[in-house]
Amino acid sequence: MTASRRPARELPGDPARLRLVYTHDHPVEPFDFEDTLEQWHVSVRLFHGEEEECPQGCSEACERAIEEGTEIGYLLLCRLRDYTADNRWEAADAESGDLESIASTVLDPRTGQYTDAFDEAIECPVGDLLILDRVFLDKAWRGFGLGPVLAAEAIRRLSGGCCAVAAEPGMAEWPDNREEASEAYRQQARRKIAALWESIGFTHFQDGVYLLDPALRKPGDLLAQRREELLELSQTYRPRAASLTIVREKEQEEQEEQMEQEPAAARGAVAPEQRLQAQKGWLETIGSLRARDSLLYLQGRCQQAGWDSRDKRTALALAADVTSEADLRELGAQLRDVHFGLHKAFADAVTFSADSFDVRPFRENPGWLGPLAGVWVYGSNLHSRYTGRSHGVGDACRHARSLGPGLERISLAQLLELEDFWQWNGPRCSFCSGWSGQRLTEEQYTHYLSATAKPRTVVS
Repeated sequence: MTASRRPARELPGDPARLRLVYTHDHPVEPFDFEDTLEQWHVSVRLFHGEEEECPQGCSEACERAIEEGTEIGYLLLCRLRDYTADNRWEAADAESGDLESIASTVLDPRTGQYTDAFDEAIECPVGDLLILDRVFLDKAWRGFGLGPVLAAEAIRRLSGGCCAVAAEPGMAEWPDNREEASEAYRQQARRKIAALWESIGFTHFQDGVYLLDPALRKPGDLLAQRREELLELSQTYRPRAASLTIVREKEQEEQEEQMEQEPAAARGAVAPEQRLQAQKGWLETIGSLRARDSLLYLQGRCQQAGWDSRDKRTALALAADVTSEADLRELGAQLRDVHFGLHKAFADAVTFSADSFDVRPFRENPGWLGPLAGVWVYGSNLHSRYTGRSHGVGDACRHARSLGPGLERISLAQLLELEDFWQWNGPRCSFCSGWSGQRLTEEQYTHYLSATAKPRTVVS
């Protein structure tokens, strides 16, 4: 992500929960240009997690967001099909001036066929043409670099059979005061939008029209980079979200109501500050690698959430007895009947997500592992024994698994030896990196800090 983009703390929600929903309808018996021109509407929707709890309690809108999501934007794409009885330029001209502007740059209006310049610019100029017509996001979601990755994902799914994707960067919206939109303002806006499209593989063709060639490897490589940026954005946002989406327990609310009714002198001026410090204490343990933070984290989650008190006592007792040799799968099995949210909170308390652990120095030099060699690692498919990807445990991503007998357990040293696991197209999940580790003892944590602070020597 570039420094000019908005910080993750300003996000209205976790971008990893966004989904694209594709809609296209057509009559069974085509008329006019229906057989040649396909309009696709792609809705960008934010989905509510089934176990996610809103600060003031969930409403009917949350229930709908779990099933259907909440639209926060949309994309419009148009496919001009080849080998029909229609002239594709005429089909685009009949639809809109924006489509005609793009079509007239890449197609000969007389024949509807690709121009000679287009033939030279595209690797294999045979097939349909996909046009990226519009990308729109609500204002709250703009400025985070989401537009390009959403467009690239839609193009990946709709460009099959297309020899090129075309777009004409332009202003999707005017400022509130249209007088501000001078020619210089419009040119600057076009340059910014063009740079966004270039970040997913578009290159300038002619007359302000940009082309993406799906036959080249570059768009796929750039999409992989944009996905990594989206993952980083989500990971940066999640710690803040965890502190905002936890419902307070009824008993705590009653205590606060009682304190509000008491005179300030009776409850003491230092009380609000002490409560704030106590809250910060456990929030700082989110994503921690250290075993000593496990119980504090789980206590904080239990204090803030409305789970059954008996379930909480069971989970806290198990967490208090965890040692570096404990098999967390067995402990997780003992929590099988508790509230699912508490089960995930327990997993987060006793493990760390792979995304929190800098594994690169140890992959470059396994000899640096030292006491970390025996750290227990958990995942659903660490050895890649079946088709699919490995997932970690806890709240790392929506694919994460519950602690239980179904997980694999190996040492960190063994995981580093599984070369296939570390390949780009290997069994790792792109959100949770495919594994979770048991939180570190003080000796392991001290060694980790020392090892990750060393200068790295890249092994070819």
